[in-house]
Amino acid sequence: MANEVSRPAVKSVRQVEPLENLIETVWPGVFSPFITRQSTQPQIAHIDVLDHDDAFVLKAEIAGVDKDKLDVQVHGNQVYISGVKEEDRSREEGTYIYQERRYGEFSRTVQLPADVNGDQTKAIYKDGVLELTLPKTESAKRKKVAIS
Repeated sequence: MANEVSRPAVKSVRQVEPLENLIETVWPGVFSPFITRQSTQPQIAHIDVLDHDDAFVLKAEIAGVDKDKLDVQVHGNQVYISGVKEEDRSREEGTYIYQERRYGEFSRTVQLPADVNGDQTKAIYKDGVLELTLPKTESAKRKKVAIS
């Protein structure tokens, strides 16, 4: 397979989600006949987390959300992102053929592999992407050990 592109190993970040995610883990598809995640929650805040020596960098896609409607909190090794994506109230005359955009409240809680310093966290919101730079606490930073 000469055309295959190899991807570097990606560390998984454990998400803390509602009880239904736990049940879905044990019994995949148990809610499928009754409810789909797409119809109940906006598909917002898809994330990537990078691990650097001295900090984690979390990037979340949050297009269409006003930055004043975002809330970011950091506690220990958990990052909580929530907000509201408001529906455009200027409805036009006519009947929708497609209506796929989602609106409403959303939240994500991400558990990082080590504690971070919330007081030194930096947040930038540009072009629908929230980027958090989360400095690791001193005890969580990698340290080189001299071998004698």
